[in-house]
Formats: sequence, structure tokens, C-alpha cells
Amino acid sequence: MLVKSLNNPGADPPSLPLNEVPPGKIYRTGTLRYSFRGLVVLSLWLLGGDFAFTFFESIFTRFLPIYLKDFHASNNLIGIMTGSFAGLVNIVFLPNISQWSDLYRSRWGRRIPFLFVVTPLTIASLIAVGFAPEIAGWLRSHIILRFTASLSVNDIVLPLLCIFVISFHFFNMVLVNAYNWLLRDVVPQELMARFLSWFRIVGTVSSFIFLWFVFPDVISHRREVFLSVGFFYLVVFLLMCWNVKEGEYPDVVATTSPPGILKSFLLYFRECLSMPIYRNFFIVYVIVVAAVTCAGPFSILFARDSLGLDLDTMGKVFAWGAAGTTLAYFPIGWLCDKFSPFSVTIGALVGLVLGSIAAFFLVTGKESLLVYTVIFTIPSVGWALGSLAATMKLFPTERFGQFSSGLNVFACGGLILGNYLIGTLMDLTHSNYRMIFVWGAVLYALAIFPMFCVYRDWKKLGGPHHYVPPLPSSA
Repeated sequence: MLVKSLNNPGADPPSLPLNEVPPGKIYRTGTLRYSFRGLVVLSLWLLGGDFAFTFFESIFTRFLPIYLKDFHASNNLIGIMTGSFAGLVNIVFLPNISQWSDLYRSRWGRRIPFLFVVTPLTIASLIAVGFAPEIAGWLRSHIILRFTASLSVNDIVLPLLCIFVISFHFFNMVLVNAYNWLLRDVVPQELMARFLSWFRIVGTVSSFIFLWFVFPDVISHRREVFLSVGFFYLVVFLLMCWNVKEGEYPDVVATTSPPGILKSFLLYFRECLSMPIYRNFFIVYVIVVAAVTCAGPFSILFARDSLGLDLDTMGKVFAWGAAGTTLAYFPIGWLCDKFSPFSVTIGALVGLVLGSIAAFFLVTGKESLLVYTVIFTIPSVGWALGSLAATMKLFPTERFGQFSSGLNVFACGGLILGNYLIGTLMDLTHSNYRMIFVWGAVLYALAIFPMFCVYRDWKKLGGPHHYVPPLPSSA
């Protein structure tokens, strides 16, 4: 048993690979307590799960735009399928799922039961995406030909992909959010920023391995890649869920008249938006996620179609970017602890604006793309790690699932519109994928002022030593 509760002193605690942790010290979070050895064990399981998860998700984010383009999908449809579908399922389902998880109590905790259920379903959905041509061929020969011969396999593949992609986005939404909520519940707060640094380092190492060794063959060996990576992820992630134990949570106070689904949905949004400090952070997150995520699929097409790079070259270039990211995480994690994740995030946004403007003019081939990819990792890591560490400090423990999920819910609302707009922009500019840098520069610039407002309010509410997360009055 990895984690030990204060109510179960005979259990053996878990970990985090931080050399600075004094061997004799006991760290606590909730009813959990950790020795140095316990922290090491915990971190190995959580970071192993993240390694497998990043490897698994890389297939979807790197593969799907090329896959869809080869089936002659429009840029608009690519934007919708890679992002807007995810936004829709997050907005519709995540508010109630997050509140359900916050209030859920079981012998296995309030997060891990969700992970056990959705992990195999997420993997099955992604494998179905990879096998869509074969499934479409089987449907045509065994069912559709009985009614009509006018539909080809290609006519069936895109609608089928829409179904599989939506199901993947739904199950993956629950998985990603429940995993983040689990981190908040089991990792000691005083080590959170440094843990997140290691967390991101492991993720980028996973990305590097995928991009260097797997991505060049993801089209030519599609079925083998999907099956092998899916099986690897299933085994590692379920082992992590089995070995990481949650502590005990306060009993849920029963209400005489629990709100219905619609009322609970509306209450969720009212509570999330009632506090200015949270509201401004949601605005920042929506803008930056729209800048990064909406442009992501078209950055792959920019490298292939605008710069003329093959998959092997693209994989190597992006892999070196992942390597640069790995080197940047630890010093930026130290900066977040030394100063604050809020100030690091503001500086990162300024760097993202300047980097996007420079890339529009200077990225013209393999060498310049490589230089841009490596240098741009510094502000990118500043945003990714700074915003995540800020989230852990900003939101109240009692409602962490709710407010953390609010980031995704509101961001996904932005993705629905953003993916449609950037897809339309690409179609209107006749697939001039260089416009992704203009898109990014404008949105990053818009995010700077509300992020400054978050930093200002955080200082007013106590700053690094005395900040107490405010709760909405309805809580």
C-alpha cells in the first residue's frame, strides 16, 4: 500500500523524486502522511502514469490532423474534430461530473473509481479511431451493401470517425480531469510546484520518445502503433490506480432537497464566476488554450504542407523541442517556488507574444523551425508550469474539482468557437498555415491584462504567505 492515512498508521507511504526532501521529515496532505521513501514511491507511480498517458495522447494530437487531411477533410472540419467536439462534451458533462467526484465517497476514494472505469473506455475509443478504415470496410461489406452500393469506404470513414472522436473526447475528459484532481488530493502542497516540474519533465521525455521513434511510422504502421500503445497505457495506468491510495475525506453533509441536474448546472457556473480572481483566471486560461490548442493541428500541417517536411524530419524537429522543454521545467519550477507562479505566468505570456511574432517572419525551413521550436519552449513551459502551479494555489481545497474543471469547461467553450474560427481562417487564406503565428500573437497579448489582475488580487488576499482561497457565498 503506497499511501498511508493518519487513521491507518501501519500502512506504507509514497513519493516524489526530490533530492531536497529531508529523509526524516514527514509530509502531510489531508489524512495522508509521507516519509521520504513514501514520497519516492508515490512519485514513481504518478510519474509512470503520466509517462504512459502522454505517450498515449500524443497519438491523437499528432496523428489525427494528418489522418483527416488524407481523407480530404476540410480545415474547418479538422478544427472541429480536433477541438470543438472536446469543448462540447466538456461544457455539457464536466460541471456535473466534477461536482459528483467532489462529493463521491467510496472505500477507494473519490477520484480513483472514475479512473478505473474510464481508462479502458478511453483506450477502446482511440483504438477505434485508428481502425476506422477497417471498421468502415466491414460495415460496408456486411451491412450497408444490403441497402445501397453507392457509398464507398471513404464516404463511411469520416462520419464514423466523428462518432469515435466524440466518444474519445468524452472518456478522455473524465480521465484527464480526475487525474489532475487526484494529484491535488495526494501530493503535499509544499512540494507541489517541484513535483509538477518533474511531472512535466517526464511528460516531455515521453513526447520525445514518441516523436523520435513512433511518429515517423504512425501512418505506415497505424494498426500496430494503436494496439501496442493502447495496451501499454492500459497496463501502466491501471497499475498506478491500484497502487496510489487516497486518504479519507470529510463526510458529505446531506441536503434535504438536492438540486436537480439543471439547477446544479446553473449553480456551478454562478459559483465559478462569482469571485473576480477566479473569473479573471478563467478568462486568461480560455484565451491561451484557444491560442495553443486551436493552432496545434495546423502546426503539424504547417511543417508538412508549407515547409515541405516529411514525417521523419518533423518527428525529429518536434522531439528536439520536447528535449528543450525537459531542460526548462526544473529551473522554471524553481522560479515558481522562489517568486510566484503568477509572476512567472505573466512573463511567459510576454515571451509567447514576442516568439509568435518572430516566428511569422523567420521560420522558413527545417533549421529555422528547429531553432524556433527549441527557443519557444522557454515561454511555453513558463505558461504550462506557471498556470498549473497557480491553479493548485488559487482554488479552494473543498471545491477543487469544481473550480479546476471550470478551467476546462470555459476553455472548451472557447475551443468550440476558436476551432471554427481558425479553421475558417485557414480556408479563407487558402491553407496559409503560417497564419497560426498571427493567431497566437494576438491571443497571447489579450491574456496579459487579466493575468495581471489575477496577480494583483492574489496579493490583496494575502499573497504567498497568507492567501486563503475565497469561497463563493452559495457554498
